[in-house]
Amino acid sequence: MNFSLKAKLPLVRLGKPTEGDGYVIVARDLLQGVETLSTLQNIPPRSCALIAAHALECALKAFLWHKGKKTEIHKPKVRHDLIALWTMAYKEGLSISAEPPDWCRILSEGHGPNYYFRYQEGEKGEIVHGGSTPAMIPMAAELKKLFELVDRTVKS
Repeated sequence: MNFSLKAKLPLVRLGKPTEGDGYVIVARDLLQGVETLSTLQNIPPRSCALIAAHALECALKAFLWHKGKKTEIHKPKVRHDLIALWTMAYKEGLSISAEPPDWCRILSEGHGPNYYFRYQEGEKGEIVHGGSTPAMIPMAAELKKLFELVDRTVKS
């Protein structure tokens, strides 16, 4: 018995992932952890906030990388500054508010430049409070919306 089948297969990209692809992959993976951790009552919110801040950084960098800002996102004054990354993404056309929301500002304060979510050391070397965190569930929902927007934008 002989037969033939005509099918149109989707295009497959076999190339090495780019740095921009890497940012998307990390943001997606971390977002899954944020969504789970944000609902748990028995963990310190700092755990979730640390991961959320890095997911936000990667999502914004993914967009900016795809907009050609490859050098700018690595500059020391920008690379971990979530407010600077948010502002750059807005200026480059990402459909977000011009002013970063409170949850982004709080994550930015803990994420850098003193890295309060990671360390307890303040600007002058003294031990400080770890900082505040945003409300976990609403932050996770907003972060997911932002990631989905970035993901759609960089794919188009």
